[in-house]
Amino acid sequence: MLRSFFGSRRRIEKLVPDLKAYAIALCGDRDQAEDLVQEAIARALESGSRLKSADELRPWLFRVLRNHFFDEQRKKTVRREYFAQEKRWVSEINDQSLDPEDTLSIRKAYEELSADHREVLALVDILGLRYKEVAELLDISPGTVMSRISRARQALLQRLEDEAEEKIVKFPYEYR
Repeated sequence: MLRSFFGSRRRIEKLVPDLKAYAIALCGDRDQAEDLVQEAIARALESGSRLKSADELRPWLFRVLRNHFFDEQRKKTVRREYFAQEKRWVSEINDQSLDPEDTLSIRKAYEELSADHREVLALVDILGLRYKEVAELLDISPGTVMSRISRARQALLQRLEDEAEEKIVKFPYEYR
């Protein structure tokens, strides 16, 4: 643990005012800055054994704080874009005069997908991000994005086909 590695938590405590000032400069909000500092310290405590010396602590904590801030900003942007696009998507579906039952089927099939599949479909097919952008956002390789999107599309189609088969009325075959 970081605490034992550096002898005490005093080293971290001494950095808190500077970390707060930097966090406020990044986000402009004291409450959010406080959260950023707490998260940076928590991450430091979880993985501080990677540091080779006490001198690395200060720049490393600032980097952790900065990375966490930008990760959160990206997530917020993606969420906003996702919900805005989802509204447009639903509107377009309604405008295309799809049967309301079909719209519900699509929605239900989408919601039944795994979180990974929903996420990659939302980013690529709904929001229109390129594979490379999705790879950077999710911190995975472009090849992994391609395989996930392929599996997600197959899973969505399979669910829609399964539901369509359930709706087919089957009449018993009578022999004469």
